[in-house]
Amino acid sequence: MKKALSILLTAAFLLTCLAGCGGAESSVPTSTDKSETSQSTTNVAIPPLKGPGKVTLKRMSFNVAWDPNTDIMAEVIKESTGYDVEYYTLPAENADEKLVMEVAGGADYDIVKCSPNQFQTLLSQGALMPLNDLLDAYGQDILKGVSEDSWRAVSGEDGNIYGIPCKYPYAQEVAAFMVCRMDLMQAAGIEKIPTTIDEFYDCLVQLKKYYGDEYIIFSGPFREATEGNENWVFPKALASAFGIYNDWMVDDEGNVYYMTEHENFGKMIEFLSKCQQEGLLDPDWAVNTTSTVNEKFSGGKAIIATTSRTGLQVTTPAMIETLGIDYDDLGYINVLKGADGTCKFMRTEAINHVAVILRSSPNAADAINWINLKQKDQLFLNVGVEGTHFNYDDSGSIAPINPIFADERGNSYWYLDSINEKDYALQWPSRIRKSDAQWAGFEATTIYANENMPEIFVENSFAFKPATENYSKYNTALFNNLSDYILQIMAGVKTLDDLPTFQSDWSAAGGDAVRDELQAWYDSFYG
Repeated sequence: MKKALSILLTAAFLLTCLAGCGGAESSVPTSTDKSETSQSTTNVAIPPLKGPGKVTLKRMSFNVAWDPNTDIMAEVIKESTGYDVEYYTLPAENADEKLVMEVAGGADYDIVKCSPNQFQTLLSQGALMPLNDLLDAYGQDILKGVSEDSWRAVSGEDGNIYGIPCKYPYAQEVAAFMVCRMDLMQAAGIEKIPTTIDEFYDCLVQLKKYYGDEYIIFSGPFREATEGNENWVFPKALASAFGIYNDWMVDDEGNVYYMTEHENFGKMIEFLSKCQQEGLLDPDWAVNTTSTVNEKFSGGKAIIATTSRTGLQVTTPAMIETLGIDYDDLGYINVLKGADGTCKFMRTEAINHVAVILRSSPNAADAINWINLKQKDQLFLNVGVEGTHFNYDDSGSIAPINPIFADERGNSYWYLDSINEKDYALQWPSRIRKSDAQWAGFEATTIYANENMPEIFVENSFAFKPATENYSKYNTALFNNLSDYILQIMAGVKTLDDLPTFQSDWSAAGGDAVRDELQAWYDSFYG
């Protein structure tokens, strides 16, 4: 069904482009160096500015649980830039499909803030406007604030930039972990947070033995994207114990390989299947959404749940209010180690989001100008006013003043389309402190890991790889198919015996073509 939908959407998009996109190139640009991007090859006249107050921009971004049009930041940004803007959000589930459908239908959004995977998909379909001349004319502050690596990741071999990259501001965050009800664990005789895969399994077994079917022992997956839009259907902090940290990895000899080819992939799946068969996992794991996982944990139905900082911001306040617990009743399960000490977790230094201008945008010049104006006022828009929203501490770091910081700048991250990377890296930690719930999880996982086991963090070799044809065309679908296969195993529909068939289908669906492309780029860049 997914393949049929993909074919229909692609066909619809191509028809739309032929009719209204001026016959945009169908091939995807590959690598470039930022030094080459100052000269555009588009031969298109730079559109003039209409100017603030003379146009209403339309911006689409990822789903949030509040209305971006009524949030205080909408008015703050309007006052700062002078532009009227209408804000739209993608749905919480199936966002990729919805975005492709909207673009194929001729959506007239001026700016789309998308994930790296969504950027690759839109680029492969010829939907994105090259930005070189527009940035030269209206985006000088944007150009100055972004690093060479980041520009490479959104550029093509034709010398054009196709998006404005937002680099993740923290190099080594444990952005996906598990949260647990420590009060219930202690009642079951568990006094220590598990740190290894064996301890974690024993913990689940003991909870099941003590509580039976009274609680869901372990609920997931947390499908909300974390760094690099890695929306995993199994816990990354558990995969670490098997040495699995990304869909594409590189061995010690420099060979690129896929997750399913890792020597421990089968062992990881067997572990998950065993937990499912023994009733240790949420029976609804295969169909759970981020919202249902949050609801089960915050509603007191689950003892352990997959989560992230943003998940804690939802669940912890609700539990304190409705269940009568406090922070001491919660625990955080960090990146797990294998029985042999194996522990690998990918660094978060990568492109987090990309702001793009659709070819169908009627206001491309003003869109770039608006983004540039926001970057000029980055400190004010994202952190606020010194003495009102924040102060500088003795070390020079930004310390937020709550609750006004959380109330008036708590959602500013959603409105970001570009950043001065150096400055934002210094400003970003203050955003974690806007929420005690977020900070508790961050301190227990990320800070602990960086201070006590920094060796676990593995470089993402492809974090700043430029757009390439086969990767853009196939990789999102390959990863979605992998996720579906794993969920089918956990639901009992398929087994590891189906892995050869999956691998064969994967190869035919573009897997080998993507591998060859990644290998060639890796050899040229690191060789």
